[in-house]
Amino acid sequence: MKYGNRLSLALVLAAASPAVSATKNQELPDKEMLQMMELLREMDLIKRIDMLRDLHRLEAAGDRAKNLAPQQPAPAIKKETPK
Repeated sequence: MKYGNRLSLALVLAAASPAVSATKNQELPDKEMLQMMELLREMDLIKRIDMLRDLHRLEAAGDRAKNLAPQQPAPAIKKETPK
């Protein structure tokens, strides 16, 4: 039973070691990269605003089309009389 415990402990430590060392060697992004990321965020925000405007235009056009379409009465259903 001790062998199983030692093996599981060794596996946990082996898996944790690369994760710890990877966080130590990370470099901070430079100023130009941060500016580019900010620009991309702004562009994405602008796209979302444009999409919302288009959505409102389409909804308004759909409402106008419904109001302009003539209302046709539903066809009457004839009941068959038993012979």
